[in-house]
Amino acid sequence: MGAVTHRGGSQIFRIVWCLILVLPAFGFGGITPSAAEVPCDGSARVFAVDAGTGQLAEIRPCLVDRVWKFGPAVTVDRADWRLYEAVFAVYDGDAAVLYAVTATGELWWRRQDAPGAAMGAPRRIAEDIQWRHNVVFAAGPGYLALGDYGTPVRIFRHDGWTTGGTAVTADGVLFTTFHGPVITALGPGYAVGTWEGVDYRVWRLPDQAGNTHDDAWYRSGSLPAGVSGATGDGIVLYGVNAGGGVVLLTQRRNATVCRLANRADWRVSAQAPGHFGRVVVPVAAGTLPSVAPPPRVGPRPICGIGTDLNPWEWQ
Repeated sequence: MGAVTHRGGSQIFRIVWCLILVLPAFGFGGITPSAAEVPCDGSARVFAVDAGTGQLAEIRPCLVDRVWKFGPAVTVDRADWRLYEAVFAVYDGDAAVLYAVTATGELWWRRQDAPGAAMGAPRRIAEDIQWRHNVVFAAGPGYLALGDYGTPVRIFRHDGWTTGGTAVTADGVLFTTFHGPVITALGPGYAVGTWEGVDYRVWRLPDQAGNTHDDAWYRSGSLPAGVSGATGDGIVLYGVNAGGGVVLLTQRRNATVCRLANRADWRVSAQAPGHFGRVVVPVAAGTLPSVAPPPRVGPRPICGIGTDLNPWEWQ
């Protein structure tokens, strides 16, 4: 994979893949987190890894009078989560389940029974599968996605996801041949990927002769300068700014109207101060994981797209 090229233009980006190998460590001591006041009720929350200590914190975002706010960060685990290649999560009601991939490709499961509670004991699952891949994320409660460039992105069903059952079962594909750099989540009908400061909505091309891949990438707004590790459902994103704070990102245009892509730049709508290096956004219950064909749009310029509807290609 060398460059990304827009079919309707000449701009080319060089893609350099850098894989940092680290040794796994398991400092899974339980703790009692401090009490924290949150701005509103509900199960919505994100997790963040401290860049200096690796400890895992929980932060509660909510919308109050049309303004996004964060509650204070609460430490929920003192293990060093910096040593994981990937961390992703799902909701089980008010509980949260976190998955962590080690540098050797092991997949570990942990459960937090209630908001603000300490993480439970770790359990290794799916020991017969190598989980260290370019694409690995939670596709929904009970579903995990796994793939690489030039291969299918497969879905695995984790029937014991609420209790830490160790078995997973292959259960279809999101993309039959994937040609993008990375995706981290699913939105309503599309996959979400961010690369070099740009957010993309990734749709699945219909089956047709001549397709060398079936992921179609549409630019959906630039991220604020200095924001890294952005992930979310493509309607709301979370990331880490240059100062180490967790930021909540939104766009000005109506996200439900701009389905194909929303070219409006992302803006910071809330910030939780800290010294974080990674943010983890749990996935709530929804439909079975899938990616739809690109939706049709009319000839009039909408959502900042205009008549330029060509997707980007990763080569």
